[in-house]
Amino acid sequence: MKDGFYVSAYINISKLGNLYQAGHRHDESIALWEKKGRSVSLIHYWELERLTGIKQQRLPFFNVKQCKDIINELLSEYDITLDDVVEIWGEPELQEDDSYLPKYLFPEYTLHGFAHLASCLCMDMDIFRDENILAFAVDGGSDNTIDAYDREGTSEYDRHFYMGCYSEAGKKLNLFPVVSPAEIWGWALMRYNIREGTLMALASASESKAYYNIEDLLPFDEFKMGTNSRKKIFSIMDEIDTYTKDDIGKKFNYFDERFSEKENRISMAMKIVQQISYKIMDNSIEEAIEKFGLSTEDTYLAMSGGFALNCPCNTYLMNKYHFKGFIAPPCVSDSGMALGIGLSSFYVRTSGDFDFKLEHAYYGDSYKVKEFLDKQEFSNFIESVEEFDAVKVVEDMQEDIVLWYEGSSEVGPRALGARSLIGDPRHTRTKDRLNEVKKRQWWRPVAPIVLKEKVGEWFYNDYESPFMLQALELLEDKRQIVPAIVHEDGTSRLQTIDRSTPQTYLYKVMKEFERVSGVPIICNTSLNDKGEPIINRIEEACNFALRKNIRVGYFNGYRILFKNHEQYKNQEVLERKLQMEIWKDEFHKQELIKKYNPYNLSQKEIYVYTFTNLYKGIELFDLDYEKQKEIAKQVKELLKKDPLFNKQILLIRIMNANINTKKL
Repeated sequence: MKDGFYVSAYINISKLGNLYQAGHRHDESIALWEKKGRSVSLIHYWELERLTGIKQQRLPFFNVKQCKDIINELLSEYDITLDDVVEIWGEPELQEDDSYLPKYLFPEYTLHGFAHLASCLCMDMDIFRDENILAFAVDGGSDNTIDAYDREGTSEYDRHFYMGCYSEAGKKLNLFPVVSPAEIWGWALMRYNIREGTLMALASASESKAYYNIEDLLPFDEFKMGTNSRKKIFSIMDEIDTYTKDDIGKKFNYFDERFSEKENRISMAMKIVQQISYKIMDNSIEEAIEKFGLSTEDTYLAMSGGFALNCPCNTYLMNKYHFKGFIAPPCVSDSGMALGIGLSSFYVRTSGDFDFKLEHAYYGDSYKVKEFLDKQEFSNFIESVEEFDAVKVVEDMQEDIVLWYEGSSEVGPRALGARSLIGDPRHTRTKDRLNEVKKRQWWRPVAPIVLKEKVGEWFYNDYESPFMLQALELLEDKRQIVPAIVHEDGTSRLQTIDRSTPQTYLYKVMKEFERVSGVPIICNTSLNDKGEPIINRIEEACNFALRKNIRVGYFNGYRILFKNHEQYKNQEVLERKLQMEIWKDEFHKQELIKKYNPYNLSQKEIYVYTFTNLYKGIELFDLDYEKQKEIAKQVKELLKKDPLFNKQILLIRIMNANINTKKL
């Protein structure tokens, strides 16, 4: 490979997708890399949702020109353009050469799945070469931009979405298909219209529990779970929905009075889903142990894909199998696909002969406080600006929650001390205040940051968790000391931090708080409003502080004391910097719709068409009327049969509908 800059991109390009906000890739991201000899460095990581303000960003670029213009604007920070980049990976419209794709080494697996695998397997190449690793890519489905139909006419359904891999000191990647529990959580999301993280929290928050034998539901042994598996899950949910007080002691223990009956029923169902998830992962691990004869004590467990956000399951697997260590990037969900596409491409192009280490989580945007203050945009609302003093931070935390903004933003869906709200964990009022500010349910837990060297003194297991991917159980005698961070089941989803962190100011605060209180823990939750991505710019953070009546914010070593909150007129989330909508106004948008959707397909029909991408490389408006009408008819029939719109099942049914895409 040539030395130089490389770009990996997990993005959409579609005119109708832009007009109707109908992209099939979500959590889009772009990564800039630099290769010098064997050494590969991650230079910058852009999660587009933080730039656009669109949660789980699935808004496509309108066309190639707009896409290149925006990427060039991002690259301008480094005084380069796409003309200076050796190759772009991940979006076929930007890169003609597809030799970076893993299908040439592993034809049975999708790019999406292998990219997830590479994001954990290759995040530390020293460990990869020196240690044994059992890795799993367990996501909710495969994206089809590249895998739906390739030049040979092979469909993504001819490849496995999810995979395990046993790597013996990097000598060979032994890949095998697995079942992903993430699909079940996706079904639950559709059933209850509640995000997976909230469902997971509710499962452990309520004490209600259904009397159900998990073994009666297994096995879930299809590599791509189909209708029968989903029917099993939904039949349980249907039954639990009928439970009343008359069934107490017969079908379930009781309704937890702190929650509504509906919340109790959802909690019962999600406890079962969690147990099924454990069993599915157990089966995959035990099959790997038998197949490869591996010793878990001498093997690292590596995880990626959306299911790797399931902290209780990660900890369950570590506790049960006693793996040597746990490997996962901070962006295990699709927000890490640009990372995975980049690492998988370097692996394919070099046969794994390169050096790389993901040093930390902080590869996002950074902004200078002095430049912000010079603009004087918020001068009427700033009472004073002082230099950082850890003692003062701890005093501020004991009065109220504190807005924390330090360095480059973290990558991934969880705040890791770069864009956070922090507070004193010794008081339940801290949790209540944080949940009030973020408009969350009272029972939602607040995560802690813990000094790494003190984890074993406060938790039953002494695991490192730099990216908040473990849920450890607090010691019984410690729980009453830090009630704000204890889940109902006695666990906490913690982030560990030590002296090596780039968050040097935060580390000083942690040490000072421990000195004052004897507690090596603080509360931490993400700096964002309900439905909003994590805040990116200083202006957005100030807007948040003024709207939420937060008095103190710390910004890259400066303490800003806010005033005149009641005079701040803008009570809406501040508009983000990047605008991807191509239209100038509503009239212009309607003109574009007339041009690119001349046969008036509905938004839902266009979404399904874009989402499935069956006519790869062909925009809907380029097809004749009869073909568009055929598509609309098929889509309407499918939506009628399957109103929950499960991606995998929908794709299979469309393919079974005998739409002959190859003739196009």
